[in-house]
Amino acid sequence: MEHNPPTTDRPLHVPPIVWVLGLGLIAALAAVFIFKVAVSTVVYYGFIALMMGGHFFMHGSHGGHGGHAGHGQRPGTTTNGDGPASAAQSDQAEHTGHSGGCH
Repeated sequence: MEHNPPTTDRPLHVPPIVWVLGLGLIAALAAVFIFKVAVSTVVYYGFIALMMGGHFFMHGSHGGHGGHAGHGQRPGTTTNGDGPASAAQSDQAEHTGHSGGCH
């Protein structure tokens, strides 16, 4: 009996971070071996690039909402005649929709 694994029509998806890291590694190797840049200099600038890139990924979920002032009232919050019932409830409701990111 012959066993054939299931096939999928979807091609292999490579995450963008893999492409970025791969291109960075190729650029670092080219700098060291082709342009004769000191390894310590390449590591130093690579570390700075890693910190900056990490910061962008850390705050990736914050890019779309542009501040809390434009949000409408969230479901489940109570109001009185002047607005939210208390500042604590308003603050809690304001931050319940966050997911991911650094905080």
